[in-house]
Order: sequence, then structure tokens, then C-alpha cells
Amino acid sequence: MSCCLWASDAGKTEKVEKVEKVYAIFNVQAVQDAKLSLDSSGIIANLLVDVGSEVHKGDVLLSLANKDREANVKIQEAQSKAIEQQYIFAKKQYERYKRTKSAIDRNTLDKYYSDFKNLESSFLQSKFNVDYQQELLNKTILRAPFDGVIASREVQLGDGVGANNTVLFRLISKETKIVLEFDVKYVSKVKVGDEFEFNIENQPHVVELNKIYPVADEKTRKVKAEAIVEGLTPGTFGDGYIRIK
Repeated sequence: MSCCLWASDAGKTEKVEKVEKVYAIFNVQAVQDAKLSLDSSGIIANLLVDVGSEVHKGDVLLSLANKDREANVKIQEAQSKAIEQQYIFAKKQYERYKRTKSAIDRNTLDKYYSDFKNLESSFLQSKFNVDYQQELLNKTILRAPFDGVIASREVQLGDGVGANNTVLFRLISKETKIVLEFDVKYVSKVKVGDEFEFNIENQPHVVELNKIYPVADEKTRKVKAEAIVEGLTPGTFGDGYIRIK
């Protein structure tokens, strides 16, 4: 579809810019859309959100029964603290004798150095153990990866879940986009910045394309494009026209 207008000024005829319209169908999608699971198995002990809950990045959504892992973290932290104190004492002792090495023999100084380095190694290992146990604990807690709204909840309090194979929630962002599909024969004409006009519930909308996919679908011979849009519900669909400049 195209249109061509002419304007006359003092006997002169001037051609106005030709605008071609390309038909396209569309779906409204969330900019971010994720199915959330845990990298751990266990029983759901805390369920903190439901469908429609608004969450922020980092918010806890649910946690598994993890008292044993919490205890392991505390045990490793206590052991690491004790080794740290021994390490600090051994280091100070070695440095003190090193400054006055004329007062002790070489073998004794070497022993202080060996004790200090062994405790240093043990302290570093203990810190690693704390981090490892903390990571195991973190895997029992599901946090929101981005700001958004819970679109679906697939589990109940007390359910058992498997590692990486149980979808717990679907989280979508509030920001939405329109994903268009148009015939591949227009791919050389449609550009980023072109406008897409459409109606939803008899309300006209115009958005600007900000992305065009580099390949066409082999089955449908359609090319996709995207445009950011506000105030529309994901899952809405329809059709409209891309205005080619």
C-alpha cells in the first residue's frame, strides 16, 4: 500500500514524499520473561510471593528447607575464625623474631616461618570452605533476577522440587515490547526508526521500530522487528502497518 500526494504553489507542481505501508502482525511481549528454577533439590519451606506480586531484583521468592546448610555455614565460619586467630599470632611471632634474628638460631626462625605459612594456607582453605558452604545455602534460596511481576506460580508450600528441572515461577518485566512479523520481500525497505501504527480496542497507537531481526523464518517467510511500547498487556496480538519513509 502506498500513497502519493501533489501540492501546487503559484502554478508550480511539487511532489510530496511518498509513504509506503507494509502490513504486519504483532504480539505484545514482556521485554524480560523468565521461567525460574533452583540449582538445588528439596522441600519448599517458605513461599513469599504469588501471582501478581511485584518484585525487585534480589528479592527472595522462596526457599527450601535448609537448616542443615545454615548450620554448616556457621560451623565453617567459627572454624575459620579460630584458624585466623592462630594465623595472626604465628605471623606476628615470626615477624618479631625475624627482627631480632641474632637472638635465635636459623633453624628456630625457619620453624616459626614454616608454622606461619602452614597456618596461612589453612586460613585461606577455611575461607574457601565458608564460601563453598554459603554457596550451597544460596542455592536453596530463589531470588528475583530482575524487577518485574510474577506471572505464574507452579508450586505450593511443602512441594518437593528437583534441581534445574522444576519450573517454580514465571517472572515478566513491566516493560513491554511489540514483536512484529512482515513479509521478507520488504526486508530491504523496512528500517530502524520507521513507525508502526496499529489499533487495540479502537485506540490508535504509533511506535518506532528499534530492532529488525537479521534472518527470516524459513517456514513463514516472515521477518521480525521490535518496538518498545507502554501500557499494553503481554499476550495481546493484532495487526497494523509499518510506514516506510
